[in-house]
Amino acid sequence: MTNDDFKQLPLIDHEVLAELQDIMEDGFADLVNHFLDDLPVQLEQLRRAAQENAAKDIFLTAHKLKASCGNLGAIRLGEWVRQLEQAGRQNVLSSVTEMLEETQAVAKQTMTLLQAQLD
Repeated sequence: MTNDDFKQLPLIDHEVLAELQDIMEDGFADLVNHFLDDLPVQLEQLRRAAQENAAKDIFLTAHKLKASCGNLGAIRLGEWVRQLEQAGRQNVLSSVTEMLEETQAVAKQTMTLLQAQLD
């Protein structure tokens, strides 16, 4: 997938969110808030790992974050994180900084959209 392909992906799968909200009821807001609180922490860990060229740390952090994105239907962010995970797994870090910049931009958009779901 190219950057343009990623931009065609929806930020959020609203069906996944609606189903999650139905299943979790009152716990839904707690789940989303936990994701919103944890996302900046995970992004900072990815940034540090990228600065240190720590492929294993990139892989492990991205793997965990990818799962969280999938659980909340954060499709576009999940795809960017999957790319970071793959780069870490393969120890191919030449474009990780650029991928991380895009990931952070998409994360900001995703956080705004998820926060709106709680308001």
